[in-house]
Amino acid sequence: HIPHVRIRIANFLLWERNYAAEPIMPLDIFKAPSFFMLLLVVLLNYMAVGTLIWYQVLWLQKVWHWSPLQFAVGWTPFVICATGAACLAAWMIPRMAAQCILAIGTVTILISNVLMATVPIHQSYWPQIFPSVVLFSFCPDFVYTAGQIIASNSVRRNQQGIAASVIGTLNLYGNSLGLGFASTIEVQIARRSGSQIMGYRAALFFGVAISAVALILDVCFVRLVKDDREGWHEDDHMEEIELTEQAEASGVHLPNVNH
Repeated sequence: HIPHVRIRIANFLLWERNYAAEPIMPLDIFKAPSFFMLLLVVLLNYMAVGTLIWYQVLWLQKVWHWSPLQFAVGWTPFVICATGAACLAAWMIPRMAAQCILAIGTVTILISNVLMATVPIHQSYWPQIFPSVVLFSFCPDFVYTAGQIIASNSVRRNQQGIAASVIGTLNLYGNSLGLGFASTIEVQIARRSGSQIMGYRAALFFGVAISAVALILDVCFVRLVKDDREGWHEDDHMEEIELTEQAEASGVHLPNVNH
């Protein structure tokens, strides 16, 4: 099925670039400052998140033989800290550069994966699993919040909704993609070493590696574009007028958002 998917993606991009009057995904959005690198950073972060979630569950239930109830209790700090992380991210927005918030979120998932990748087989919950759960809870909110802000400031006003949708889509897509790579690494390493635990550790070290790459890209290439625009750009305003005229021609009345 992979060749068919590639053909469909290629056809979609060709149509969006050359034939679509109103592209669903205008390709010039990727030329916006920092936007493409931002997408890579967010994608890699969520790939690491998906890897950690899966292999932390496997470790606790397959290696430590926790019951579902024990796992639910062990993950209670995640619920509490993730709620606090959402509030903390909102508090940090006017006080810290968005790329720094993004970097902090990346560091939390990096350390969390390191803790899980190096946890001894015979150890209690508190030395490494507990801090891993706590740190991991901060990553999704920090990365998502900072990513939305940087994306909105990078693109044109009429493309902000599209940019926000792309950031949101990377959440689920990154989780699935990361787990696909990690599980392939796990199977290969477990087969060669004869140890399933070595396979788990290798998958988690993959999460460490992609988190490190995300951190480097964020520090070196992602910047919050200063948004000193007042009102709409002339091109954006003209596109709004064209859309309004098309809607009215179709019998749909749109309210005037400028008044």
